[in-house]
Amino acid sequence: MFMRTLLTGRRRLAAAGRERLSAATYVELVQSLFEHTVPALIMTLCFVCTGAYLVLRSNDAILLLLYGIGLMGSSARLLALFGLRRRVFEAGLGVHVARSIERRFGYGYIVFAAALGAFCAWAYATVSIEQHLLIVALIFGYAAGVAATVPLRLWISVTSSLLAVVPTVLVALMTPGVAHWGTGLLSALFLVGGIQSMIKRYRGAAAQISMRHLMETLARQDDLTGLPNRLVLRERFDQIVGRSDSRDLIALHCIDINQLEPVNETYGHMAGDALLKAVAQRLRRVVRGDNLVIHLNGDDFVVIQPNMSDGREAEHLAQQIVSTLDKSYAVAGEDIIITTNIGYAVDLQESADLERLLASAERALRQGKRGATGISAYDASLAPLSLHA
Repeated sequence: MFMRTLLTGRRRLAAAGRERLSAATYVELVQSLFEHTVPALIMTLCFVCTGAYLVLRSNDAILLLLYGIGLMGSSARLLALFGLRRRVFEAGLGVHVARSIERRFGYGYIVFAAALGAFCAWAYATVSIEQHLLIVALIFGYAAGVAATVPLRLWISVTSSLLAVVPTVLVALMTPGVAHWGTGLLSALFLVGGIQSMIKRYRGAAAQISMRHLMETLARQDDLTGLPNRLVLRERFDQIVGRSDSRDLIALHCIDINQLEPVNETYGHMAGDALLKAVAQRLRRVVRGDNLVIHLNGDDFVVIQPNMSDGREAEHLAQQIVSTLDKSYAVAGEDIIITTNIGYAVDLQESADLERLLASAERALRQGKRGATGISAYDASLAPLSLHA
């Protein structure tokens, strides 16, 4: 029964380790490692006090050596916990940085677990039987702390639990006496149950976090084109302006697709939707780097072009967009050719206002459509209207 339970736990752990996580979910799981600091401080205090008591009572050189290694491991764990805590909660934390932080945290955590396991096992074999209660309490307290603070990164929590508990379990099972065998067996069963509980908690938390991030993504994404929507436009614009350099310029392009209504009337709305998806795909290819393309509604798109040193960069991007979009599309078995109008506005980035810039770009777009020009511009920083055919 015990071996079957252990094998079941191993299979579940392996399956959980193969599950793929989104970047946002993974980053949040790594951040969970740093949410609780008090249990680590309590465990360090308990190890320092209990370990010192056992070393003094046993007067064993090996136990003293293991105690010293445990103190160094505990110090490394606390340094990683407090030294990386501010960094892991910084905005915009990427996957690669999160993975590096997780490894540094995890290695320190595991080193202490191995030192604790070796110390408790040797102490169990050398100290008097009345002191065994302290050892069992220490490793059970540690295992409970692992389950409470780091269960969402299984390679850390499961490895640490095994390294801390299994050595003492083996020593207890090899020590003659029913009490020792019972201690070893019960500890092993509790360990297996704890591992299964951590796997279940990890799966539930990962699924919940993934679902929350998915809902947040859907709320910021256009259903038809998959592009970011108006909500992202506001968020991204505020982020750009908030960290801008005084010399930078920003441009906002309003893009209007012609011939969409005739396509809907002639071939149906499904064909019109397919056309908009194709337009969105082409915009993704031409709008790169810091630039961001937004689908506002219908046949209207917006492109944010930040961090420019010269306003002519906006005209260059507008020309690229027009040349990319004004080509044939294979829709409903037909080659459909569309035309594009773009109105864009340029302003100083640090003082730019989204509503003002958007209104200026729309004004330029209307002016360009009345004049039958493909591209028109409005310099919001200087106020005059200038048209470019």
